[in-house]
Order: sequence, then C-alpha cells, then structure tokens
Amino acid sequence: MKKILFASSVCLFLTGGALKPVAAPVSAQTPFVMTQTNNPQTSPATPTQQVELLSTGAEPRQELRFAPPANTKQTVSITTTMDAASSVGGQAVPKFKIPTSVMKMDVTVTQVDPNGDIHLQFAYTDADVVADSAVPPELLESMRSTIQQLVGLNGTYITDNRGQVKSGNFDLPEGSDPITEQLFEQLSNSLDQFSSPVPAEAIGKGAKWRVTSSLNLSGINLSQTTVYELVDLQDNVATINVTLEQNANTQNLTLPGTPAGADFTLKSLSSQGQGQMIMPLNAAMPSRSNVSISSNNEMSIKDPNSKTETTLTTQLSMQMALESQFQQ
Repeated sequence: MKKILFASSVCLFLTGGALKPVAAPVSAQTPFVMTQTNNPQTSPATPTQQVELLSTGAEPRQELRFAPPANTKQTVSITTTMDAASSVGGQAVPKFKIPTSVMKMDVTVTQVDPNGDIHLQFAYTDADVVADSAVPPELLESMRSTIQQLVGLNGTYITDNRGQVKSGNFDLPEGSDPITEQLFEQLSNSLDQFSSPVPAEAIGKGAKWRVTSSLNLSGINLSQTTVYELVDLQDNVATINVTLEQNANTQNLTLPGTPAGADFTLKSLSSQGQGQMIMPLNAAMPSRSNVSISSNNEMSIKDPNSKTETTLTTQLSMQMALESQFQQ
C-alpha cells in the first residue's frame, strides 16, 4: 500500500548527517533510485518482495487497484519527531532533544497507461526544523542546514496499479555534499524496497496480507516483515493498519563521514513499528498517515590507531505524521 513516504528514511539519514554517529535506519514507503544530477536515467526495480495474503476478509470483497486520474496533484506535508538515547562503552550519553522536522513536497500524476501503470513526478519544496528553546542553537542550525538540502530534490517514478514500483529516477539538488550523495546512493540499491504492494486477490474488511523484504538501508542489510490490515473500505477510500518488524545480523559497516580506517561492526539491530494510513484509491498519496517506530541497535567501533574496541548502543524512537491535500 502506498505510502508512508521515503521521507522517514530521508529525514533519519539526513539527521544522521548532523548527529554522529548515524542512528539506526527505519523503513519508508516511497520509491526512488539514485541518478546523477546531470545524467538522469531510468532504472528497473529488481523484485525482492514477497506478498502473502493471510486472510481475505469479509464480504463484500473487491480488488484494490490504484487509479488516480492524470494531472492529479497533491501537496504533502510530513512532520517527523525523534528521540534517541545512547551509551558508549557502557556509559550513558546525556540525552538531548532532537528538533522536529517539517517537510513539504508536491506530487503529480503525469500519465496513466492503458495497463494501469501510473507515472508520477515529485519535488520537495520546503524542509525545515521547528525552533525549540530546549535544543542547543548549534544543533538546531546544523540540522536545519542539513535537512534543507532536500529542497530541490525531484524525480519521477512509475508504479503499477497494485503499488509495486517498476522504475524511477531522481535528481539531487546541485551543491549537495558528498555525505548526502553517498547516503542517497546507499538508499537506492533497489526500487521495490520502498513500495508496499496490495494483494492481487479481491479482499474485504478485515483482510490481512504480509510483505517480506530484504533491504539495504544506510549500508545495513536487514530483513523486514510488514503486515497490513484493511480495517475499512468506503467509497474507494481504504483505511489500513500497518505493523512492521526489522532485524539485522552481525555485519561490517561502511558509514559515510567517518574517519578513514575506522572499523564499524553492527552486532544487532531490531525495530518495531505500527501506524495507520487513509488511502483514497484515486490518489497518488494518502490523505493522512501516521507511523511510530522504535529501534535498538548495538555496534562496535575499533579505533584505527590504538585498535581498541568500543561498544555503542542506541535506542531510537520516531513518530511521523503525513497529510496531503489535492491541488486544483
């Protein structure tokens, strides 16, 4: 099901650019693929998802198919709040408040093919953080300058009428720093990891389906299981509850913006999330959605000079709310 937005991942990874070390990744539901600004190209998605219908739900049932008319335009606002707690070598790091971010984007349906494929164009028009007296001014400005690199990000993608991404591209704004470029490149190893397809079968109220994926987020290979439940369907507007789990095994990491020669090893990662979206079938984006995710990870860092090893643990919680409005 579309879309709890790739903004959650973007915000998290960009926040990681302002806060060291980079926090644990969370999933997102808007497709994209990295292209160079001066050399855009379209890349096909390589399927890594499995969709399993768990229950068909009550009668009446229907096949969920997205059919937004060409030239449909929506303005989307995404508000994200995060809290993090960390310890280094068993010693707790003092907590600090992370500023709330607000991002805006325009999404336009440019074409609908006879087979139901939907061509979309998106552009980020604004990105900022909310001023807060509890946030140190230097942190506020660091996050603001980092997240504002989103403004000007734009691209196109094609999805079928079940929500599966088929191809796409985006252009980073000129002047993006190398860390941001690397973060986006890491996010772009496949398109379908950011899509949320609905079942092929007809379903009704109470239907559940499970989507399993293998993801690479911020350089971390992990598995994700997402369960969707159709809790209401009226006048072609679907209300869907979402729960997800992510897990990663021990693996070596290459993190952007870290000292040369530093050895990072992820020991464990687990995330749990839940949310709800209200999705008109004649739209490209939900009218409303919210998601809450908590993540715990442990990694070791080996100093390139002394070769001493330090353990870092992080607990991250994130809440994101999305609202969209049709443009005339």
